[in-house]
Amino acid sequence: MLLSNLSRYIEGANIPVETLDGKIVKRVYFNNSGTALALRPVICEVNKNIPFITYTEAAGYLGKRNTKKYEYVREIILDYVGGDVDKDEVIYVHNSTEGINLLADLFYQEDSDQVVITTSMEHMANYLPFKSRFKIATVDITKEGDLDIDDLVYKLTIYKNKVKLVAVTGASNVTGIGPPIYKIAQIVHDYGAKILVDAVQLVQHRPFSMKPHNNSSHIDFVVFSAHKCYTPFDGGALIGPSKFFAKYLPPIQGSDNTSFVSSEKVIYAPTPHRYEAGFPNIFGVMAMGAALKFLKSQGLKNIAEYEKRLYYYLKSGLESIPRVIIYGQESNNIIIPYISFNVEGINYSDVGNYLVYEHGIEVAAGIPGANIYIEKLLDVSPEEAYRRYKSGNPIGIVRASLGMYNTFSEIDRLIKALRMI
Repeated sequence: MLLSNLSRYIEGANIPVETLDGKIVKRVYFNNSGTALALRPVICEVNKNIPFITYTEAAGYLGKRNTKKYEYVREIILDYVGGDVDKDEVIYVHNSTEGINLLADLFYQEDSDQVVITTSMEHMANYLPFKSRFKIATVDITKEGDLDIDDLVYKLTIYKNKVKLVAVTGASNVTGIGPPIYKIAQIVHDYGAKILVDAVQLVQHRPFSMKPHNNSSHIDFVVFSAHKCYTPFDGGALIGPSKFFAKYLPPIQGSDNTSFVSSEKVIYAPTPHRYEAGFPNIFGVMAMGAALKFLKSQGLKNIAEYEKRLYYYLKSGLESIPRVIIYGQESNNIIIPYISFNVEGINYSDVGNYLVYEHGIEVAAGIPGANIYIEKLLDVSPEEAYRRYKSGNPIGIVRASLGMYNTFSEIDRLIKALRMI
């Protein structure tokens, strides 16, 4: 099935915006990696439920209704990521950053002296939560921008029996490169460790499966954010083995995550609720469920195929401009439609401002959360990056990140604007 005109389902995709010279142009949104625009079916689903707001587990029909809808999204998520309803648990979080910090806390409870392996490709959300708690080992990248699998094996070998978790991105938010997560899972399991895949840039673009627990390529933990999946709200999920989550204490304390409390005794609720203290994110969760159902209805394979065509069209256009320097595009493992670049002789911030203010084209400009990866892509040492930061001229890139509703004509506008800069 070919996708066509998905922008009609997107709120804000075709709105008029004013440029510096007073012209009114159609907005072009190429910052889907940062946050995607919202699906209209998602907004409709939330709006029709707003009149029925009440607490989950509240007495009465409305309380039962909301609780049923809220809990049902866990089933939607497990189905979407290929989890096991009997062995895996879905914990609601506000975003992937919170989910990764939660998992880091639980592994710290297990063994504070362990070594966690992460990678140079990571968004800081999948790096700093571990660096701040553990000794970490960071897997390097190749000259093409790919994850260096040999270096992963080397670090697993030198820290053998100390590594219990390897945290890796499902796809880079900078280059769109996807590490071979199933091969990595096999390697990690051979060394007796578990794998976390930060799928925040992956699950909205292409099919994904955790694979069965008895498969050597099984993904132990997955985390993602709803706002990357075309919802306008907080929301996300951390998915992993029920038995693992049942062993630990919740880092966040409050109401609704206990079964019994007295001045002498506290009994925590079973998972997942022990990790979901405080007022539940009812509408964020409902929106997440509605968004995942929409994506699945369109077919993730169809979305991936369409976005692949967009990606190659964008890449061809950028490569036709002599002054444009593209990063990480020699890799054979680009799986999502993101490209980062600079324009020779022009600061990335100036390029970003030029595109949005003079042409109505929104891109990212700076270091979109992947500091270490960008240093390596730009071949800048940590010392030089710090010197540039202190001087008020930090390193950075321009990033165009496409989504399922973007079009070839929008790409034409970007290429035309870059030719004129």
